[in-house]
Amino acid sequence: MNLRNILIILIPAIFFSMQLMSQSPVETAARAELEKRGLDENRVREELLKRGVDVDKIDPNNRQQVMQYEKVIREVITMLEQEKKNQGQNTVENNRRAAGSVEDKEKRSVDTPEAVAKQSTEIQKAVKEGATIEEAVTEKIQESVSQTLPRPMTYGQHIFRDKSIKLFRTAEDAKPPRSYVLGPGDKIAISIWGPSQENFAFEIQKDGYIQPSNLPRYYLAGLTIEAARNLMAQKLRNYYFFQNENFELTVTTARTINVNILGEVFTNGSFNISAVNTAFNALIAAGGPNDIGSVRNIKVLSAGKKPRILDVYKYLNNPLVSQEFYLSENDYIHVPVAQKVVTLTGAVQRPFRYELLDKENLKDLIGYAAGFKVNALKGNIQIKRIEDDMEKIIDVNYLELEKNGGDFTLMNGDVITVKEINVTASNYVIATGAVQNPDTFALKEGERISDLIRKAVLLENAITDIAYLKRLDNNMKTVRYNFINLTEIIKNPGSEKDWILKKGDELVVEASSTFADKYKVSVEGAVRNPKEIDLDEGRNIRVSDLIFLAGGLKEEAMDFAYIFRKNNKDAKTQEYIFVDLKAVLNNTGSNANYEIQPLDRLVVYSRNNYLDESFIKVDGAVRAPGEFLYNESLTIKDALLLAGGLRREASLDRIDVYRLEFGEEKSTRVLVANVKLDEQLNIKGGSGNFQLEPFDQIYVRFAPNFETQRNINLTGEVKYPGTYALFGDNTKLATIIGEAGGLTNESFPEGATLLRNKNNVGFIIIDLKEAIKNPRSFANIILQDGDEIFIPKQNNIVSITGATKAAEVYPERILVQNKINVNYIKGKDARFYIDNFAGGIAKEGSPDKITVTDASGKVRRTKRFLFFRTYPEVGPGSVIQVGYKDKKSEESETGKKEGEVKWGEVLASSIAQATAILSIILLIQNVN
Repeated sequence: MNLRNILIILIPAIFFSMQLMSQSPVETAARAELEKRGLDENRVREELLKRGVDVDKIDPNNRQQVMQYEKVIREVITMLEQEKKNQGQNTVENNRRAAGSVEDKEKRSVDTPEAVAKQSTEIQKAVKEGATIEEAVTEKIQESVSQTLPRPMTYGQHIFRDKSIKLFRTAEDAKPPRSYVLGPGDKIAISIWGPSQENFAFEIQKDGYIQPSNLPRYYLAGLTIEAARNLMAQKLRNYYFFQNENFELTVTTARTINVNILGEVFTNGSFNISAVNTAFNALIAAGGPNDIGSVRNIKVLSAGKKPRILDVYKYLNNPLVSQEFYLSENDYIHVPVAQKVVTLTGAVQRPFRYELLDKENLKDLIGYAAGFKVNALKGNIQIKRIEDDMEKIIDVNYLELEKNGGDFTLMNGDVITVKEINVTASNYVIATGAVQNPDTFALKEGERISDLIRKAVLLENAITDIAYLKRLDNNMKTVRYNFINLTEIIKNPGSEKDWILKKGDELVVEASSTFADKYKVSVEGAVRNPKEIDLDEGRNIRVSDLIFLAGGLKEEAMDFAYIFRKNNKDAKTQEYIFVDLKAVLNNTGSNANYEIQPLDRLVVYSRNNYLDESFIKVDGAVRAPGEFLYNESLTIKDALLLAGGLRREASLDRIDVYRLEFGEEKSTRVLVANVKLDEQLNIKGGSGNFQLEPFDQIYVRFAPNFETQRNINLTGEVKYPGTYALFGDNTKLATIIGEAGGLTNESFPEGATLLRNKNNVGFIIIDLKEAIKNPRSFANIILQDGDEIFIPKQNNIVSITGATKAAEVYPERILVQNKINVNYIKGKDARFYIDNFAGGIAKEGSPDKITVTDASGKVRRTKRFLFFRTYPEVGPGSVIQVGYKDKKSEESETGKKEGEVKWGEVLASSIAQATAILSIILLIQNVN
């Protein structure tokens, strides 16, 4: 047995031995082992997942679980090593192709600079209008998503896609209702009038309280506006005299909170929104549920509270339901996949796809669709269902269900069709054709054709000697055409030929004009009123008549026209007839004044059709670059003035003119001329007579050394904050800090930020401490015009929030919004703080979802490799967030007991196995 196989067999022993050490060396050692074997970590994960093994979900503390998966891990590693051996040189080529594919994909996914610049400008505009920067970014994400949202497929999705609900900003005057729950950051106002008069303005502190001057603290966080009003009215009556109607508490500015939206939505992520928004409004930021997302079973998860179920159908029935879904900091909204979706079509008020809950069935569905239409056939509702890999059709008598108080159980994917009652009125007759009142008329018993004629009234051109009556046969399936003489019926009403009408009869009367041929002729082109006119075959009309009817010729009309003539017997051929318009207009009796025939088209041509338009182009250091119509009178000075004149940075000594020269064989080449201008834009020197030609391109060059003064803004903890000029081409970060007198003693360089406004770049992550320490390092970046640098004060506080056990350790007055603040301890990772200050991770929390956001805004996450975790380091001013598990799972008590292992026994066992490994290695070396 070689050393490789021995190591594979002993993987569990090595793993448990290394658990006694820090996790970072374990992860490094594991990766090093895979690299040594030439195996890709992602490929190992992929193959394990195919076999049902997710290494991220294996508990390294559960020895029995690890041993259970040992065999699978061994098989995967052996298989991949054999595969690597067989692939040989093909692996290199495959990797190269894969890398190219990834690279192309990444290139396609990057937004264009123009799109990025536009988005940045719109975000800055929203901030100027009063939105916080977080809200502005969230609004931009929502707008980007909404532009690509598909049409709603399921009833209830429309409120998120057609702007039925909006996302409120903090700055907007969106007055929260009395059910709004107060929290840290809310700004409130208290007014007292009457015998005592006083006005207070407070912001609820991080610990959840307000404190009027010379009065005790009052804790309002977690209370509704109504409850807070009652509490403060009761407390302040001890110091002021007023009636209940003389007291008011209002929210002037709602706080901004972070909400996490996950599951089947168009955009998963965290969103910063105003707390005045409910969960319904918050879902707008994520685009709402996608096409497979539920609108009936959306879960709102808040720390320390039972999950709330959001049902869009309840909201549509009663919008006040939304007030039950106000959100708190770091709440989660999870949209699962819809489980029971059916399609309703036919004679209902609102045919659509609907999502039903488990206990909802046909009657509930009809209710959601606003009921049946008047002509609905309730006695036979058809349901198509896929069951046992077959489509089945089920007929349901809804009238019987209503009568017996029953219901019909629906299943996911059912298609319900409500048919219309197919009943046609029986007492009617119809008159069409050459009558004044073509319509459907009521039929009375004994009425005849003459009675119908009196109602419909014949037109003057009606043909009365022959008409026909369409009548259904007795079987009501076939139609017979009965020819009748209306002249005789009108002369002798009630006669034998004046038939008694039957239901459904239709009298059809033709007009004499129906049997006369009509033709169209047209005149178009350079005439004042192009038109198409009717022409009977025997009518005498000539070219001069058509021109007169078209309002005469336009000024740019040519002296000729063409008649395009079609042959009635052969529509595929066309004759072209030249017309001398000068001869026609001078003498209408000339042979050129042709007689117009049916279907002729007279086209008068314009001189403009025979002229080529030419342009010149002006570009470069001008105020309004563009193209201008060429004329021989146009000079360079004229062209530059038409382009708005020269910009301040334009160079008068370098004006380039590019010219297209046409050869004898229509070949082209580009020539260039360089001219110089004076202050009045006149050409200097011997080029004063320079003449522009069609298609010339004029480029005004920029002066090479022209540059306006460039400034940056430096604020925060430096000795002399303010605006500083960039005095060189490559002024760097550390140089400006030195110009400002250096950092103050209270500065916190690790939290420094740099906002680059030029080209709307945005925030740039910087390492100010390294830039000052080592000015030659890459951290000492070059500054640009408009940069804004901010250096905060020192912050030795670390915040912990999310799915922790802090609620079991601290009283409610200390724990605000499930968040605690502790002192910073150098060199400790996130897990240390969670275990030592927050009571550890809660049952619903996930160690793999621990993140640390440092003072500069960087986010670091827990890293995982096979069974090993590396928790992020924590710096001063950081925020530690413990995320929630995607799916809750509970292990049986028996499984837990079997998985418990005493570390002393593990250590002893590991030492023994390590000793065995060492002995085998030495033995192999001796053999070699």
